[in-house]
Amino acid sequence: MQASQSTFRRLMDNFLSLTALQGINMLIPLITFPYLVRVLGVDQFGVFSFIMAVMLYAEIITDYGFNLSATKHISINSKNQAKINEIFSSVIMIKAVMALMFFMFLLLLIATVDRFAQDGSLYIYAYGLIIGQVLFPVWFFQGIEKMRYITILNAVSKIIFAVAIFLFVKNPEDLFLVFVFYSLGSLVAGAWAFQIAVKKFDVRFSLQSQENYTYYLKDAWYIFTSRVGVQLYQSVNIIILGFFASNAVVGYYSIVEKIVRAGGSIIASLPQAIYPYLAKLHKESVPTFYKRNGQVSLALLVIMIPLASIVYYYAPEILSVFTGGEPPQIIVTLLQILTPLLAITVFATHFTNILVVLDESKLLNNIIVIAGLLNLVLVFPVIHYFEVVGLAWLNLFIIGGAIIATKGYYIFFKFRKRDLR
Repeated sequence: MQASQSTFRRLMDNFLSLTALQGINMLIPLITFPYLVRVLGVDQFGVFSFIMAVMLYAEIITDYGFNLSATKHISINSKNQAKINEIFSSVIMIKAVMALMFFMFLLLLIATVDRFAQDGSLYIYAYGLIIGQVLFPVWFFQGIEKMRYITILNAVSKIIFAVAIFLFVKNPEDLFLVFVFYSLGSLVAGAWAFQIAVKKFDVRFSLQSQENYTYYLKDAWYIFTSRVGVQLYQSVNIIILGFFASNAVVGYYSIVEKIVRAGGSIIASLPQAIYPYLAKLHKESVPTFYKRNGQVSLALLVIMIPLASIVYYYAPEILSVFTGGEPPQIIVTLLQILTPLLAITVFATHFTNILVVLDESKLLNNIIVIAGLLNLVLVFPVIHYFEVVGLAWLNLFIIGGAIIATKGYYIFFKFRKRDLR
């Protein structure tokens, strides 16, 4: 009984910490984005969104799937300090090399592609985000189930960023300051988190053998390719839209996506909080593992359906906060189309975690990559014939129909029957 209560308290502490983190991650954009849209204008906000979509790719490359694979290894080896040192050192070094490689690639794009060259300096200012992400070992704190540190550090950096935005960004020409403040916040949080890992938890960074680097690269490969596949139907759509539509249209679509993702991100903290627990539970009791996942899935459904309904009904009022007046009908339509993603994206996180625990990263990769390639095939004709509204419907179809339904089918019908037998 005591062990059960201890587990429950630990899970609740992790859940509340991640919920607070997601709340901060949602609240700060809800405060700053309406201000940025009004001060920068929709055109410049479109430029901002395009560059942030590119930075998201840099983040995906440098993270390399370690947010799940390294978390799992840290969780399993939480009592083995030598192993933790090995995992920590290997992952940090791989991420640093990946960040350097992407930066060189970005410089090449700036030098050769007009769409990148016209805002070349802004990409440089924004790259501090990636360096900070390399330094911040989120996967380490999740693995040892000390998620309060993630919450506190992110809160401090984001609050400083928000205050700086309101104090210094006053007109469209100040767009570069937005990226400077983003980068500074990321760098401060990353350096601080790295120091805590080393000093408080006695983690020691050291160069590792080539064999260790190769092992962790191979281990995270399918998770990495899955995350790249995710971007084949998420941020790539904004980038493609940026080549075919005005900055204003890109800005409208980006505003809607940010609202949807912010709304879903709070509840997404629940699957993230219980992920280390599920990794251990699967080794102890397979029937209990599936029972708990069924309960979590039902709870997510009960929470997200009312939330999505509220957003759909009050879409004009929600958007008026961002636009500063009555929103154009096109942006209201986009939000109403994408509202179901509030619920769907939460299940995306939950089902992904389950597949990783089941060591089905290859299947996860196949589902995501196939869906991403399907999106790439369809996105050009959809934008050509149906413009941005068609893009919203395509996004909903790819995520909801092609990905979530497939993941759920394998987890609760194929693998559950196999494992319980």
